[in-house]
Amino acid sequence: MKAISVSEFGGPEVLKLEDVPDPRPPQSGEVLISVKAAGVNPYDTYMRSGAYGSGNPALPFVPGSDASGVVESVGADVDLILGQPVYTTGTITGAYAELALCKRSQVHLLPERVSYA
Repeated sequence: MKAISVSEFGGPEVLKLEDVPDPRPPQSGEVLISVKAAGVNPYDTYMRSGAYGSGNPALPFVPGSDASGVVESVGADVDLILGQPVYTTGTITGAYAELALCKRSQVHLLPERVSYA
């Protein structure tokens, strides 16, 4: 899949569009989302720049915590339906990608009158 990857900390120039492996299939309590839109938050820029010190993610990583899209697949004990429009307020694998693996607790139904953007 295509994803924005960060292999070194720094400014926006460290964001690289790359082919990366698809996330693993969702396990119990997890959801895989086909991303239609991703948000850029100050938090994401701090992570990209390495501003969290010991709290920085391991390199390389796919940034992004907020996204919207559709349910691609679900793990056991998940009450969502394939193709259902959703948004997420956190991810396991990063939102700047075609697919994002999330905990079910991070995924919410997208209201009908709200676009993916």
